[in-house]
Amino acid sequence: MRKVLAFGLWLMAFGFWQSCSRQEPTPEELAGKAAKEYYDHLLAGDYEAFLQGKADSDSLPSGYRQELLHAYEQFMQEQEKSHGGIVGVDLTNARNDSLQQVMQAFLLLTFKDSVKEEIVIPMVLRDGQWKMR
Repeated sequence: MRKVLAFGLWLMAFGFWQSCSRQEPTPEELAGKAAKEYYDHLLAGDYEAFLQGKADSDSLPSGYRQELLHAYEQFMQEQEKSHGGIVGVDLTNARNDSLQQVMQAFLLLTFKDSVKEEIVIPMVLRDGQWKMR
């Protein structure tokens, strides 16, 4: 009987530990992850998906939308000429900027020529999704 009670208490403690260890991601983590995903789309040449990551992109006039898509393509071509292209994007940090009312996602761009550059992406919450401002 004593062993059964001890085993039951152990199971309860283990279950409690399991429930405590599963924490929801923070808003900073979610915003940072979204920023990285959008930049992964840019690297893959999926400019439309990158543009969808911008806040209010669904209300852009079609002419301006096409200009932005072309500008993204030109940007990637310029990076290819300058550095051999961007080969990786890593999230280094994300934090809340309460003065500007945005999350700041810090991304580290790694170029083919081994240059690294950290950029800051302001992120805003729109309709339950983190979008680039």
